[in-house]
Amino acid sequence: WFILIAIIIISISLYRFDRWKTARINRKSSEIIERIELEKTANQSRLQALKSQMNPHFFFNALNTVQSYILENDKRMALNFLNKFSVLTRSILEMSDRDDTTVAEEIKVLQLYLDIEKVRFGNDFEYSIEHEGFEPEMLKIPTLLLQPYVENAMKHGLLHKEGLKRLRISFALTNNFIRIIIDDNGIGRQKSMELNKIRRRGHVSFATEAIKKRVELLNQMNGEKISVEYFDETNQNGQSGGTTVVLKIPLKSQV
Repeated sequence: WFILIAIIIISISLYRFDRWKTARINRKSSEIIERIELEKTANQSRLQALKSQMNPHFFFNALNTVQSYILENDKRMALNFLNKFSVLTRSILEMSDRDDTTVAEEIKVLQLYLDIEKVRFGNDFEYSIEHEGFEPEMLKIPTLLLQPYVENAMKHGLLHKEGLKRLRISFALTNNFIRIIIDDNGIGRQKSMELNKIRRRGHVSFATEAIKKRVELLNQMNGEKISVEYFDETNQNGQSGGTTVVLKIPLKSQV
């Protein structure tokens, strides 16, 4: 009886150990598969973000600007514009191969983009980019993240505004977060949505959807919380005074 009981106990122990080992292997396999799927989705999201930033309308407007300079025989402005456009395109393509970029690099790309857009908007558009509390070369943020918000401010907020158009972008370091504020004095989200309903029924901005999914994916992958908040501003008469977007990105690492 002793031998029989010992054999039964050993058999049960071996069976349970085998079940535990199999479950552990299956769990690890599931985690690996989930991670691979997540990385695949992340790559697709990055491609969508790249597509939203290098859209045909932007290229078409840029080429039209070059054409107008050529027709006006303004070679200096044409070359200057082409130089900025080529540097911007190359910078975006280089950034698309990386997960992170320094704040300094992001500022450089935003300046190029806004300088190009300024040509289209004319002299009634001005912008500023500021940073405080840190050296922009020392901190990193996710690549291909900010330009779609800036593009929305230009396209939906400022494009249809009469008079002087202002855009302010600021970076600040607070409580282990990089706080980024994108503030415009445009027509506001409500008026913009009304115009979009008239012009494009049921249309949803590709850039808006792409960047929303990208933020959700970054939070899921990194276990961090990038928050995005929108604030609608009003003037003394209760009319829209523009829109403010506030992003808070956890302080990830130093260069």
